[in-house]
Amino acid sequence: MTAPVLRSIALTAPTGTSGPEAILNTLVSPPVTMRDGERWTAFDLGGISLALTSPEELPAGAKASLNIKVEDVDAAWQHLLAAGAAPAAAPAAGAHEQRASVWLADGIVLSVYRSLPAS
Repeated sequence: MTAPVLRSIALTAPTGTSGPEAILNTLVSPPVTMRDGERWTAFDLGGISLALTSPEELPAGAKASLNIKVEDVDAAWQHLLAAGAAPAAAPAAGAHEQRASVWLADGIVLSVYRSLPAS
């Protein structure tokens, strides 16, 4: 049996738009919502962000991350571990957020995060 591999992410178009064409128009020149030097750039795709990162921003060996914002990173991470997920990165605070990750498949992690207050 072959291990599952993330090959695509499906996004829905906003209500009242023409579906895939609306998403394509958004992708052509999406607004930048966050930039952190060479490390991270996030684009708004209409309710979901597409982030481009340097490899150092993801757990070692990860090629992609599905990111879910939560209120309590520690509790969410413990819940994922209790459900049998393999840890990829323990909860840790960075410059802008606290994040923890578990493995979904080879090279793909699920990350839970919360934004940290600006200092």
